[in-house]
Amino acid sequence: MTNYLIRRFFQMSLVVIAASMAIYFILWLAPGGPLDELRMAGAGGRANQGFTEEQIARIAEYLGLHRGPVWGYIAWLSGEDWFDDIGRADLQTSSCRSVESTCSRGVLRGDFGVSWNVARGSPVGDVLLSRLRNTMILMVSATVISLVIAIPIGIVSAVKQYSRLDYFVTTFSFFGTAMPVFWFGLMMIILFGGNQSPLFKAFGFPYLPTGNVVLVRSPLPGSLLDLLNAIPGSTLDIAVHAILPTMVLSLLYMAGWSRFMRTAMLEVLRQDYVRTARAKGLKERVVVLKHAMRNGLIPLITIVVFQIPGIFGGATITETVFNWPGMGFLYVYALGANDYPVAMAFLFISAVLVVIASLIGDVLYTVVDPRIRLS
Repeated sequence: MTNYLIRRFFQMSLVVIAASMAIYFILWLAPGGPLDELRMAGAGGRANQGFTEEQIARIAEYLGLHRGPVWGYIAWLSGEDWFDDIGRADLQTSSCRSVESTCSRGVLRGDFGVSWNVARGSPVGDVLLSRLRNTMILMVSATVISLVIAIPIGIVSAVKQYSRLDYFVTTFSFFGTAMPVFWFGLMMIILFGGNQSPLFKAFGFPYLPTGNVVLVRSPLPGSLLDLLNAIPGSTLDIAVHAILPTMVLSLLYMAGWSRFMRTAMLEVLRQDYVRTARAKGLKERVVVLKHAMRNGLIPLITIVVFQIPGIFGGATITETVFNWPGMGFLYVYALGANDYPVAMAFLFISAVLVVIASLIGDVLYTVVDPRIRLS
């Protein structure tokens, strides 16, 4: 096991380095950016709004864009202050040790620099942490609810193959897998969101907020959510705002995961060792839960462990539809605002979590199936 982990750690390091290079150089080649905006303002704006090339050069140096792509990548990875230590005047023209400096200590030391537009001048780490709580609430809730419901449904559907329940689960899985996320989110907003929802008008059902967690008084008179008016921004307020986006994500995850569980269980239940367990007189519940389910979890583990990056990265489309201020919404906004430090930090952390998730999946295989050994 130790040799395997050492070898995997070396492989993971190479993958992360390759991913970081792809992230940096692709965004470097992407059109747009703060310097292009300044040049366009200077070319098309009025005289007092334009920027000279000398001013643009100073701004590029302040943002760390005066280096070429290769040295810029090295500075982003190892730290801009590293160039002070090697004493190369052609690589930097201002001291990174000054009080006004925005130089970062590098991704390898956990410093992603400062935000250009999303929260101008603020450290990227602080910007990410400000959205991480909302994303964790949404993604962890959706993942736990989906697993708790999808696994038993998939098992029962496989055990009772071709029953009415099986047909219902299969139909639900096909519907949930093929359904666009943005369309389903909009349908949930129409049905349950706000006092204009048909369910509220026809039956007086309590309506739900459509996301957008903010620390303001909740305008929800005439419903069970009047409690929120007294405690805006509280745990209850956040939980109620998360109901609709969590419902959308949970139903979509359940549709796919229950189908994976059903398919895996159908294959396992036909194995010889399961028939042997039944021939020995074991109860059907013991055969299914103790002997078959553990091996049936292997395909599902492959899918679920890669939800770990999703817990950090959020659900981009769902967060956008519900205006949920999470990591996915932040990433879309950062790309639209040409805030490359925030976008690169998001992509880099996601890449690291992907390789960690693959390692966790390999380890979990040995837990659920004793026949698998890491060597």
